[in-house]
Amino acid sequence: MFMLSFVPSLLACPGCKEPSSVNGASGVGGTSAGFSWSVIFMIGTVAFLVVGLIFMIVRACKQLEAQQTIASIRSH
Repeated sequence: MFMLSFVPSLLACPGCKEPSSVNGASGVGGTSAGFSWSVIFMIGTVAFLVVGLIFMIVRACKQLEAQQTIASIRSH
């Protein structure tokens, strides 16, 4: 639920948001927060994809090794 409060900051790039003079009380702080959260979100997305890819590669290698072990046992 906590993360849902940051959804507006993540939905659009800060350049597409209203200028700081129109933001009212949030001003430049709101724009800089939008930049910060969007960068963190992008880095987190890339990290999630890389970790998922590594996990899939490790799992596939283990399955391949198990199949080769079974095949070598059956051939002897």
